[in-house]
Amino acid sequence: MGASHLTVLFDSPLLRITDIDCSHPRGGCGGERGDEHTHLMLLRRGGFGYHLRGAEYLGDPATALLYRAGDSYRISHPFEGGDAGSCFEVAPAHEEALFGQRLRGSADAARPVEAIDQYRHRALHAALAHDERDRLRIEEAAATLCTAVLRHDATASIAPLSPAIRRRLRQVQEVLLADPTTAAGLAELATHAGCSPFHLSRLFRRACGSSLVAYRTRLRIALALDRLAHGADNLAALASELGFSHQSHFGATFRRHVGLTPRAARETLRPSALVRTGKNLIAGRRLGP
Repeated sequence: MGASHLTVLFDSPLLRITDIDCSHPRGGCGGERGDEHTHLMLLRRGGFGYHLRGAEYLGDPATALLYRAGDSYRISHPFEGGDAGSCFEVAPAHEEALFGQRLRGSADAARPVEAIDQYRHRALHAALAHDERDRLRIEEAAATLCTAVLRHDATASIAPLSPAIRRRLRQVQEVLLADPTTAAGLAELATHAGCSPFHLSRLFRRACGSSLVAYRTRLRIALALDRLAHGADNLAALASELGFSHQSHFGATFRRHVGLTPRAARETLRPSALVRTGKNLIAGRRLGP
């Protein structure tokens, strides 16, 4: 039997950050949940299904999930290997100030996470895991991260799609999340969606607010950050593992989306190199306290 291991990394009168490491085996929906404060879930690895108000969403390192107080939901586990992430929860009096007003449909429940925010999340988690306790720094860094993720509300203007179409697109997301390194093209992915390749490209952009390539890139960078945080030294081998044609392609893509080279990011995520900035908590030896 799998289980979720919860560790409170930071707790103040304003903000709580909880690390959640889930080892549930692959399976369908669990029981109803709810009666919780509004919170934002950011994943570092893996993924899970989020079933809310008759709709299904997939949480993964490229997609944040927002729960609103008063809702009930269920969780499913479409993948082996579990998942891990951070839950950001604020005092009820400040929920709207941080998380904003409830939006309609998927624009509220699911938000894309850009690569730079994946990195900020990873840097914040690393600092907390190594006992950073400056309350002001943590609260401001968390607020900056959550605000950056939640600003992606442009999907509110996307035309609504039927639940059946969303389920098919979710299957495509699951294929890419299960193997972000895949070289599969539109034709192969379209077989999972039951539509033509070019129709899939249009539908995915309408449903998720980004192209299939952009989504796959965010998944690959999340995987790269995980490997770098654990000390991956051979960048050429890492580039090959992630599905890039060569190391320079990987490096250029990583730097364009994160703002740092893979080597610099690896150094900043190592415990011995963690130096914090007040706003973004982006670590680096060239940055002052």
